[in-house]
Amino acid sequence: MGIDFQSSRKSIEEAKALATDLGLLLQAESKLVGTTKKAASQAKASQVLLELAKLPVDKLKDATDETVRVETLRKYGFTNVAAIYNSSATSLAKIPGISESSAITLKLLAEQMYEAIAQSIAYGINIDELTSTDTELLTSLQGLDQIRSATRNSITKMAPVVEKIKGSLTQTKPLKSRLRWIFTSSEKKENALDALENITFLIGEPTTIMLVQAARTGLDAINRNAPDPATDFKSRSSDYYAILEQVTNVRPNTDANRHFNQELLDRIDAQELDTSSIKATLRQYQSFGGKFALTQGRVIIGDEMGLGKTLQAIAAISHRQLNGATRFLVVCPASVLTNWVREVTSRSDLPIIKIHGDEQKSALAQWQQHGGIGITTFDTLKGFLLTEEEIKSLAVDTIIVDEAHYIKNVGTARSRVIAKWLAHSPNVIFLTGTPLENRVEEFITLATLLDKNLGSNLNRAALAAGVEPFRKAVAPIYLRRNTEEVLKELPELIEVTEYCTWEGVNKQAYIDAVAAGNFMAMRRAAFSPMENQIPSKLERLLELVEESFESGQKVIIFSYFRSVIDQVLQALGDKAIGPITGAVSSTQRQNIVDEFQASTTPRALVGQIQAAGTGLNIQAASVVIICEPQIKPSLEVQAIARAHRMGQVRKVQVHRLILPESVDENMLLMLARKQEAFENYARESALANSASGAKDATEESIAKVILLDERKRLGIEGKSKEVILEIEE
Repeated sequence: MGIDFQSSRKSIEEAKALATDLGLLLQAESKLVGTTKKAASQAKASQVLLELAKLPVDKLKDATDETVRVETLRKYGFTNVAAIYNSSATSLAKIPGISESSAITLKLLAEQMYEAIAQSIAYGINIDELTSTDTELLTSLQGLDQIRSATRNSITKMAPVVEKIKGSLTQTKPLKSRLRWIFTSSEKKENALDALENITFLIGEPTTIMLVQAARTGLDAINRNAPDPATDFKSRSSDYYAILEQVTNVRPNTDANRHFNQELLDRIDAQELDTSSIKATLRQYQSFGGKFALTQGRVIIGDEMGLGKTLQAIAAISHRQLNGATRFLVVCPASVLTNWVREVTSRSDLPIIKIHGDEQKSALAQWQQHGGIGITTFDTLKGFLLTEEEIKSLAVDTIIVDEAHYIKNVGTARSRVIAKWLAHSPNVIFLTGTPLENRVEEFITLATLLDKNLGSNLNRAALAAGVEPFRKAVAPIYLRRNTEEVLKELPELIEVTEYCTWEGVNKQAYIDAVAAGNFMAMRRAAFSPMENQIPSKLERLLELVEESFESGQKVIIFSYFRSVIDQVLQALGDKAIGPITGAVSSTQRQNIVDEFQASTTPRALVGQIQAAGTGLNIQAASVVIICEPQIKPSLEVQAIARAHRMGQVRKVQVHRLILPESVDENMLLMLARKQEAFENYARESALANSASGAKDATEESIAKVILLDERKRLGIEGKSKEVILEIEE
């Protein structure tokens, strides 16, 4: 048998190069993981010691039946438990009156208290007081994020390939030269040829090619200049914490899954979740949610607002797409349609088709022909007009229904249409932040749509048995976590951009405002309704308020414009308190706030951002809704600070309502640059206040630039470049 030694050596060298590139990336990742673990351990140790230092030495008496000579310890400077922990038993035994056995006991008790605290707290980064360890940790996390983003979470697949290549290479030594080949035994020759065949297959295998390209991209990413880790962390803290959680394998203390039996937990744990097409690192609770959906098939994910229900659903269908599924359907309110398009696009590689608006018929035909994720609204779905046979022939793998409580009434046309589609899809994910405890009857309706047998058993007798038995009964289809359970380490602020639509908006009013150069009218136009319709922003605002109320949270709503405030008050009715405006005296403002704080039921406080956003403490609220971008970053910072301040016991969620393809988006881009400059000044200081005042002079110039951009985008020839800036009282 003739051997092509030149070709063989070429394959072997190529295999070595591939193994080297893969190995370099794995080494870089392993080093960053080690640095991250070390820094996280040191940082957490510092936090635990701070907590120990808060415990007076008297606390040791509560931990043992033995006598603790507290006064003696105090006399010699041991005033808190941290001091005992940082000392050795030998040092303690040198204190007059402390025996050797007592010293050992004291040291043991301090160590036990240290471990108890370590298990009870989660590490959190205080961005305003970064230590050198914090900075080291952020730098390592950023490096891991760069690698994992560039390699699309495929690192775990690289190590087995490297091992296979290296194992085969050790067998190919006889192929290095003809002379070596001649003096090699028959058995080793056969092994060498088998190894060469394996190498040739591996280096040509599509998966290997993809992994090597990913590795090279990852190595390039490490070598590129990255933004300052602290600055990057400010805008993407959830991504950093997700990687930290994954690397340290620290699970949040939660009993959210206590209603699941062990068999179900084992199946969920064993379920694979392929995230190689996801452009994000999932938190452990998010991975659990994705696996839960994959394991159970037809489920309700009812997590509290801000916990990433959308990402969990995207992760589940991404996994199914990687395993051969080709067609999915997302049905949602019009107010979150744009959010869905943006989330799927930014978080995954999944192909999407928006089936809505003027092009819905052609988009529907495209989805029917090519598959992908069809994203549509409840009302548009009714207009599909497909027969049951046509729906069945589409073989939709997964249907996601967002804000699923919209279909709680089975008698409506909306619910009947949804039910028809659900009957022909094996997998369904309902997303809703409505807690089970507050809307049990409606939950039964949703459960019945998923599983008729289970739904029929959730009767009034089950309700009478109490919440715990009921939740145990619905555990196979229902998963809910709240913010406090799973995000213990996050800063007390979650900010969400809510992209709305032009649905229900009088677009002509906006165009007229642009043509007239009326900047303030442009900003207000998103709340200008078409006849007998609700503007998308107002609809989304009402949804957020309702969901907040269902979670027992109070809400503050800010707008710059009195007309918008009046519109919101009318829509909310007796659910609202206010308004706080420039015309309301300081005494009246405080009376309104006192009424809001004292309310035993969730209410919404409504006010103008320039009036209600300063000088008031409103810690009772944990949800803030800002109706439009503000031209001064300081306005938003001060408004959010009304709720996000000392005394707040819940994490604060901030929702900014944005209308795409309007002055809103243009302002966001410009204000992002302005906000960066603003962040360089200390908050709540004379310097910040004077800086804010200095920025006022640029309002007209900013408005003019945005106006001209909008005129250009809309193709409007303005008669004048004059900008009208109104003063709202």
